[in-house]
Amino acid sequence: MAEAFEGGCLCGAVRYRASEIRGAGYCHCRMCQRASGAPVVAWCGAPLGAFAWTKGAPKSYRSSPKASRLFCAECGAQLGFLPNEGATEMELNLATLDHPERVAPRYHIYTTTQMPWLHLEDGLPRYPADRPK
Repeated sequence: MAEAFEGGCLCGAVRYRASEIRGAGYCHCRMCQRASGAPVVAWCGAPLGAFAWTKGAPKSYRSSPKASRLFCAECGAQLGFLPNEGATEMELNLATLDHPERVAPRYHIYTTTQMPWLHLEDGLPRYPADRPK
């Protein structure tokens, strides 16, 4: 059996566990930039059936008609992203994993709003908006 993925916020008030991680990528959209205060955010997906909050509960902010962002009310750490309807997967901020080095991003999305001074020469596929399904 594969080792689970665990993670949480900066202060430790909210923790989670995922028995499976699917796909990971970098998002350059303006909402991610503003929510994180960073030029890019790395996300990874965990099927909802393989995911659980194990300590505390995050606060939710509906950042758009399509999705809500989940964060720690104590330290403000951005933990996840969840579609408001029909969610099948929890998108986790990859850096909140206890061992983020175990999951490597495989693509870039929303590159039309990538900061012009950020140069990432990693050879990964790039998509101007969301990646094709």
